[in-house]
Amino acid sequence: MIELVVAVCLIDQPTRCKDVTLNFEGVSVSAGECMTTGQIEMAKWLGEHPNWVIQKWHCGTAGRSADL
Repeated sequence: MIELVVAVCLIDQPTRCKDVTLNFEGVSVSAGECMTTGQIEMAKWLGEHPNWVIQKWHCGTAGRSADL
């Protein structure tokens, strides 16, 4: 299973960052699909977390992604 790992930082505290893992609910996606649909998933996440900004992201094997 592929997961999307996103490094996010608070807008008003740019040094306060964390990694967020987004899984595709009940859907098995390939790495290529993760790269294209991942942008949609990140937009949804940002809509629910307006105080955060995305710094970088990547797709990787679920449970095995290293820190960005």
